[in-house]
Amino acid sequence: MGARFRVAAAIDFGTHASGYAWTAVSRDHADPRRRDIVDRENWPETTEKRYPKTRSALLLDSSGAVLAWGHPAVRAARPPGSRLVTGMKMSLRPADDPSRPAPGNRVPRALDDDLSRPVPLIATYLERLRAAAVAEITAAGGYRESDIRWCLTVPAIWSQAALGAMREAAETAGFPAGHDTLLLEPEPDMAALYCAVKELAPTGPVRSLLGAFRRSGQRFVVADCGGGTVDVVAYEVLGDGSLAQLRRPSGGAFGATYTTNGFIKDVLGSRFLDQTNLERLTRYHWTEFQELLSDWETHRNRFTVGSRESVALRVDGLHGLLSPDDLRHLGEVQGGKGDRLVVRPKEMADLLEAAVGGILPLIDAHVETAAEGGGAARPDVYLVGGFSKSPYLRERVRAHVGKRARVFMPDRPERAVLHGAVHRCYASAVREGDDVAAGTGGGIGARRSGPDITERCALYTYGARVSVPYEDADGAQDRALEHNDEGRPFCPDRFLRFVTIGRRVGVGHEVAHRNLVPIRADRTHMTVDFYATHAPDPRYYDSAPAKRIGDITVDLSSCMHLPRESREVDVHLSFGRAEITVRAVNRHDGQAVDATLDLDPEF
Repeated sequence: MGARFRVAAAIDFGTHASGYAWTAVSRDHADPRRRDIVDRENWPETTEKRYPKTRSALLLDSSGAVLAWGHPAVRAARPPGSRLVTGMKMSLRPADDPSRPAPGNRVPRALDDDLSRPVPLIATYLERLRAAAVAEITAAGGYRESDIRWCLTVPAIWSQAALGAMREAAETAGFPAGHDTLLLEPEPDMAALYCAVKELAPTGPVRSLLGAFRRSGQRFVVADCGGGTVDVVAYEVLGDGSLAQLRRPSGGAFGATYTTNGFIKDVLGSRFLDQTNLERLTRYHWTEFQELLSDWETHRNRFTVGSRESVALRVDGLHGLLSPDDLRHLGEVQGGKGDRLVVRPKEMADLLEAAVGGILPLIDAHVETAAEGGGAARPDVYLVGGFSKSPYLRERVRAHVGKRARVFMPDRPERAVLHGAVHRCYASAVREGDDVAAGTGGGIGARRSGPDITERCALYTYGARVSVPYEDADGAQDRALEHNDEGRPFCPDRFLRFVTIGRRVGVGHEVAHRNLVPIRADRTHMTVDFYATHAPDPRYYDSAPAKRIGDITVDLSSCMHLPRESREVDVHLSFGRAEITVRAVNRHDGQAVDATLDLDPEF
């Protein structure tokens, strides 16, 4: 059988920047260490050399039409009535996320990541990123767009609601519909696959290469430190070379973007940035403002632990904004220096520590898990993502884990998620075709396609609300009962567990509960509601804090002639992927209904 997909492509949609990468599915690329992965580094108006991403930004006119996207959107002069949009990705966070701007905390739209309707904007951006990727792929080897299997990466800590919103945005942007043609995969898992292929150098002074990564039983921690979120996950290498999560992912909004927001609020705010100046700055001095932020981020990415040197940022282009009183105040705050913005070492450290201080406890917990049952070998910590290029972050992590773990970083950490997603997409495409020739003859076995994630830990306990025969323990005085046609009492609030929080489940593993039947003979449909909870095995669906995450309805009209107890329905939940899918089957006629549980399970 020939390959269904001839190209494996990935999109890394980030808070700060986004990019794409791809590879041909062929015999020449069977060995992942020799796989030629193509990404784009020549983005228009980029100021960074060898960086595979462009800014996640849109410049819109007053009617909402796109004037520019990527780097050009940020660097272009802003026409009257235009709007620059960034932070689209982080707007998919739950409404109660503490990292959202507090009510009344006015920040310029260019830095606001709390958009009220992010999905259409994300779709608009992804449409342009997809078009750029497709143009390159189809021009490179005579491929058609239908030859491409896609992988879109997402934070591991995102809710099912956010995943559903991302899939909606991607399909609106022109990506293929369906879980088999568009994979949604957690970012740290993709980074782990990248690390499994690459040889990594320690972040410390020792320059030896890591050669034992692929040993069975080896345990390690991936900390994916990006612009918006930081995800941390512990893994183990299994006997077949695949990877298994050791505990559920954890993370938070501790990315590099928030250090920049802190710089604007704490440093610029203490010097001259009251609300009036802020609005004037973003309206009339946008280019100069972006140059200032770029200068700050360059120095941030060079700042080291214990540095005693202040950072001097030029503000020449902003002098038209500042009044004589502003300049005088700036000089007074900075000891007489009013021609530059001086950021003292403690200020720099405090800004970075606001993010790093949240990352270290996450790494602690996963290092502890990785060390349990890992034998005498110390676990390793792999720092990936653009923020991991910060020497301050690396030094703090290395000092913090001390003798408990070694700390490594790939030479191109900003590529880790993107290239790892291509490896994941490739392995999936090979399994799909099984005998992949791509015109070269012969096959490529899935075992040779490279490492893959085969087990993940359940983020919650998942189950369904069902009616079961009443038992004394149900307490009739506390809960309303319902009765079947024979008058037998049923408790309608029982929790039917499918998987327990933290339990390792195989990717694509299916858990089934069979022979569910309606309790009343006149019911032509059966609706099953699904819930997520932190409790490991609750008796009732509402006996612990829980959230409804979806439902599925099965048509029973074809079997209404059968006795009630013969109208059986089987319900299957598929776990291990980023999205949880459910399938219900009417056993009488074999009709199946499929759904994705996509309502928000955040607590």
